[in-house]
Amino acid sequence: MNIISGQFRRRALVFPNDRLFRPTKSIVRESVFNMIGDRIVGASFLDLCSGSGAIGLEAESRGAASVTCVDRYVKYLRLNKDALKAKIDVVRSDISRYLTRCADPFDFIYLDPVWADHDTYFKSMHMIIDRELLSSNGWLLGEHDHSFDPNREFSQYLVKQVQYGNSRVSILMVG
Repeated sequence: MNIISGQFRRRALVFPNDRLFRPTKSIVRESVFNMIGDRIVGASFLDLCSGSGAIGLEAESRGAASVTCVDRYVKYLRLNKDALKAKIDVVRSDISRYLTRCADPFDFIYLDPVWADHDTYFKSMHMIIDRELLSSNGWLLGEHDHSFDPNREFSQYLVKQVQYGNSRVSILMVG
Protein backbone atom coordinates (compact mmCIF):
# COMPACT_ATOMS: atom_id res chain seq x y z
CA MET A 1 0.00 0.00 0.00
CA ASN A 2 1.40 3.37 -1.08
CA ILE A 3 0.56 7.05 -0.78
CA ILE A 4 -1.14 7.98 -4.06
CA SER A 5 -0.32 11.65 -4.63
CA GLY A 6 1.44 14.72 -3.27
CA GLN A 7 4.71 15.11 -1.41
CA PHE A 8 4.75 11.48 -0.16
CA ARG A 9 3.67 10.04 -3.52
CA ARG A 10 4.58 6.37 -4.07
CA ARG A 11 5.97 6.03 -0.55
CA ALA A 12 5.12 2.66 0.97
CA LEU A 13 3.10 2.29 4.17
CA VAL A 14 3.40 -0.59 6.62
CA PHE A 15 0.39 -2.30 8.15
CA PRO A 16 -0.23 -5.57 9.97
CA ASN A 17 -0.81 -8.75 8.04
CA ASP A 18 -3.96 -9.44 10.00
CA ARG A 19 -7.40 -10.31 8.64
CA LEU A 20 -9.01 -8.04 11.24
CA PHE A 21 -7.12 -5.04 9.87
CA ARG A 22 -8.87 -3.53 6.84
CA PRO A 23 -6.86 -0.75 5.21
CA THR A 24 -8.79 1.62 2.95
CA LYS A 25 -8.32 0.48 -0.63
CA SER A 26 -6.30 2.76 -2.88
CA ILE A 27 -9.26 3.17 -5.27
CA VAL A 28 -11.36 4.48 -2.37
CA ARG A 29 -8.61 6.82 -1.14
CA GLU A 30 -8.01 8.15 -4.63
CA SER A 31 -11.71 8.72 -5.23
CA VAL A 32 -12.22 10.44 -1.86
CA PHE A 33 -9.35 12.84 -2.47
CA ASN A 34 -10.46 13.48 -6.05
CA MET A 35 -13.88 14.52 -4.66
CA ILE A 36 -12.20 16.76 -2.07
CA GLY A 37 -9.90 18.20 -4.72
CA ASP A 38 -7.98 21.40 -4.00
CA ARG A 39 -10.12 22.08 -0.91
CA ILE A 40 -7.64 19.89 0.98
CA VAL A 41 -4.90 22.53 0.60
CA GLY A 42 -4.67 24.43 3.88
CA ALA A 43 -7.54 22.44 5.43
CA SER A 44 -7.79 20.74 8.81
CA PHE A 45 -8.34 16.98 8.62
CA LEU A 46 -9.38 14.45 11.26
CA ASP A 47 -8.90 10.73 10.55
CA LEU A 48 -10.91 8.66 13.06
CA CYS A 49 -10.03 4.96 13.44
CA SER A 50 -6.98 5.69 11.33
CA GLY A 51 -5.24 2.30 11.53
CA SER A 52 -2.05 2.67 9.49
CA GLY A 53 -2.77 6.36 8.90
CA ALA A 54 -3.16 5.98 5.13
CA ILE A 55 -6.03 8.48 4.90
CA GLY A 56 -4.46 11.08 7.19
CA LEU A 57 -1.04 10.75 5.58
CA GLU A 58 -2.65 11.09 2.14
CA ALA A 59 -4.33 14.30 3.38
CA GLU A 60 -1.00 15.75 4.56
CA SER A 61 0.72 14.61 1.38
CA ARG A 62 -1.86 16.55 -0.66
CA GLY A 63 -1.50 19.77 1.32
CA ALA A 64 -3.71 19.69 4.43
CA ALA A 65 -2.45 22.26 6.93
CA SER A 66 -3.14 20.06 9.95
CA VAL A 67 -3.96 16.37 10.27
CA THR A 68 -4.98 14.50 13.40
CA CYS A 69 -5.11 10.70 13.36
CA VAL A 70 -6.98 8.92 16.17
CA ASP A 71 -6.87 5.22 16.94
CA ARG A 72 -6.58 2.92 19.94
CA TYR A 73 -3.66 1.07 18.33
CA VAL A 74 -1.06 3.45 16.96
CA LYS A 75 1.99 1.23 16.35
CA TYR A 76 1.72 1.25 12.54
CA LEU A 77 0.50 4.80 12.46
CA ARG A 78 3.64 5.95 14.30
CA LEU A 79 5.90 3.79 12.12
CA ASN A 80 4.44 5.37 8.97
CA LYS A 81 4.59 8.88 10.40
CA ASP A 82 8.25 8.44 11.31
CA ALA A 83 9.19 6.84 7.98
CA LEU A 84 7.65 9.75 6.06
CA LYS A 85 8.75 12.41 8.55
CA ALA A 86 5.14 13.55 8.51
CA LYS A 87 3.76 16.25 10.79
CA ILE A 88 0.44 14.55 11.60
CA ASP A 89 -0.73 14.52 15.21
CA VAL A 90 -1.12 10.97 16.49
CA VAL A 91 -3.69 10.51 19.26
CA ARG A 92 -4.00 7.16 21.00
CA SER A 93 -7.62 7.14 22.08
CA ASP A 94 -11.04 5.61 21.73
CA ILE A 95 -12.96 7.78 19.24
CA SER A 96 -15.86 8.47 21.61
CA ARG A 97 -13.47 9.72 24.27
CA TYR A 98 -11.62 11.82 21.71
CA LEU A 99 -14.81 13.36 20.28
CA THR A 100 -16.01 14.18 23.80
CA ARG A 101 -12.82 16.17 24.50
CA CYS A 102 -12.34 17.67 21.04
CA ALA A 103 -13.01 21.41 20.97
CA ASP A 104 -11.97 22.64 17.54
CA PRO A 105 -13.90 21.96 14.34
CA PHE A 106 -12.31 20.33 11.29
CA ASP A 107 -12.81 20.97 7.59
CA PHE A 108 -12.82 17.23 6.86
CA ILE A 109 -13.51 14.28 9.14
CA TYR A 110 -12.97 10.72 7.91
CA LEU A 111 -14.78 8.07 9.95
CA ASP A 112 -13.92 4.41 9.38
CA PRO A 113 -14.57 2.18 12.42
CA VAL A 114 -15.13 -1.56 12.30
CA TRP A 115 -17.85 -1.97 9.69
CA ALA A 116 -20.02 -4.27 11.79
CA ASP A 117 -20.16 -1.73 14.63
CA HIS A 118 -23.08 0.40 13.43
CA ASP A 119 -23.55 1.82 16.92
CA THR A 120 -20.11 3.44 16.74
CA TYR A 121 -20.99 5.02 13.39
CA PHE A 122 -24.27 6.46 14.66
CA LYS A 123 -22.84 7.58 18.01
CA SER A 124 -19.79 9.20 16.38
CA MET A 125 -21.84 10.96 13.70
CA HIS A 126 -24.23 12.31 16.33
CA MET A 127 -21.32 13.57 18.44
CA ILE A 128 -19.67 15.24 15.44
CA ILE A 129 -22.90 16.99 14.44
CA ASP A 130 -24.17 17.81 17.95
CA ARG A 131 -20.80 19.12 19.14
CA GLU A 132 -20.34 21.11 15.89
CA LEU A 133 -17.00 19.49 15.10
CA LEU A 134 -17.34 20.23 11.39
CA SER A 135 -16.41 23.70 10.21
CA SER A 136 -18.81 25.62 8.00
CA ASN A 137 -19.23 23.63 4.78
CA GLY A 138 -17.04 20.88 6.24
CA TRP A 139 -17.38 17.28 5.13
CA LEU A 140 -17.93 14.18 7.21
CA LEU A 141 -16.87 11.18 5.14
CA GLY A 142 -17.93 7.80 6.48
CA GLU A 143 -16.49 4.64 4.96
CA HIS A 144 -18.73 1.63 5.58
CA ASP A 145 -20.21 -1.45 3.99
CA HIS A 146 -23.56 -1.61 2.19
CA SER A 147 -25.46 -2.71 5.32
CA PHE A 148 -24.96 0.63 7.09
CA ASP A 149 -27.51 3.27 6.07
CA PRO A 150 -26.86 6.82 7.29
CA ASN A 151 -30.18 7.88 5.71
CA ARG A 152 -31.89 6.33 8.72
CA GLU A 153 -30.82 9.19 10.99
CA PHE A 154 -28.89 11.68 8.87
CA SER A 155 -30.84 12.11 5.64
CA GLN A 156 -30.90 15.92 6.01
CA TYR A 157 -27.07 15.98 5.98
CA LEU A 158 -26.35 13.28 3.39
CA VAL A 159 -24.96 14.84 0.23
CA LYS A 160 -23.59 11.89 -1.69
CA GLN A 161 -22.90 8.15 -1.49
CA VAL A 162 -20.39 6.36 -3.69
CA GLN A 163 -19.83 2.61 -3.84
CA TYR A 164 -16.56 0.79 -4.57
CA GLY A 165 -17.06 -2.97 -4.41
CA ASN A 166 -17.93 -3.74 -0.78
CA SER A 167 -16.96 -0.24 0.35
CA ARG A 168 -19.33 2.69 0.42
CA VAL A 169 -18.42 6.28 1.25
CA SER A 170 -21.15 8.60 2.52
CA ILE A 171 -20.53 12.34 2.53
CA LEU A 172 -22.43 14.44 5.05
CA MET A 173 -22.40 18.24 5.31
CA VAL A 174 -23.75 20.37 8.12
CA GLY A 175 -24.65 23.99 7.44
